[in-house]
Amino acid sequence: MNLINKIFSFVILTLIPVVFFACDFGSIKSKATTGEMTIEVDENIETVAGLLSKDFTRLNAEAKIIPIAKPTKNVITDLLNKETKLIIIAGDMTEDDKKFVKDYKIELQRYELAIDGIAFITNVGNPAVRLTSQDLKKIFAGEITKWSQIKAQDEEQNKSVADKMKGANDYIKVYIQRPNSNSYAYVKDSVLDGQNYFEKASICSTSVQMLDIIRESKNAIGFTNMGWLSKGSQDVMDTTVQYIRVSKIWSSGRQDDFAQFHQGLIYTKQYPYTRKIVMYSTDIGIQLSTGFISYLLHNDGQKIFLDNGFVPVTQPVRTIKIE
Repeated sequence: MNLINKIFSFVILTLIPVVFFACDFGSIKSKATTGEMTIEVDENIETVAGLLSKDFTRLNAEAKIIPIAKPTKNVITDLLNKETKLIIIAGDMTEDDKKFVKDYKIELQRYELAIDGIAFITNVGNPAVRLTSQDLKKIFAGEITKWSQIKAQDEEQNKSVADKMKGANDYIKVYIQRPNSNSYAYVKDSVLDGQNYFEKASICSTSVQMLDIIRESKNAIGFTNMGWLSKGSQDVMDTTVQYIRVSKIWSSGRQDDFAQFHQGLIYTKQYPYTRKIVMYSTDIGIQLSTGFISYLLHNDGQKIFLDNGFVPVTQPVRTIKIE
């Protein structure tokens, strides 16, 4: 692990408290903090959405937020079909979705809440811990089918792979998210450059299933996001899977340093695979959704995102480097 990774292994992100005042806050607080509301959330952020809803209720005893988790495309479709008024998704709408909004003149409010990261995960017994973006592309497209075919810049890794990934374990088992998940589309666009996934890749119906399979299969590789990997205490990650350190190779030929999957490196944009957490609302006027949106954008909500491995985007953040 190079020096820059050593440093950021101990990066701590902290919110800088900001106080907001509004002269009419007292008059709108009752409407904005009272009642019951159902929202739809992307399955990728199911855990943090539950924590946000619970914390908002803790702060506002007369309010109740009920999050319902669904695949990304289903959540967006329900919003556009007016079956729900507020959604939170990982990633964003597709160009087709945006065209539908424009064509049917749907009034939407859009808010960016946090930054998420996509992690490429393997079994903890797999010694292939450093891969380039080109390695990942060839694996998920089916051009590389054996771990021994990867020629890493780290000779120790190559020797360890040859020693530990023999026989059946040498054959790579590729696992991917289901097609109606933003994670599926994100990896296809950002890693495969639009190519199709390996035809023999296995589709996981949930992130829980993905994690369970990776834990059990020494030769497996898959991907998931921070929402399923953070343990809810800053900088504490699920240690039952292994996170690939990725070196991005650009079309110009420039190669970045290997970057581990870490909140600090997501914040500094050194980890290459990130996306926004976005909220859309069709609600108009002052009501419970107003209070929940305000909560998500300000200190209390942003701290929940921070504590669960995401990078806040609406509040100032400072980094503390412990070398």
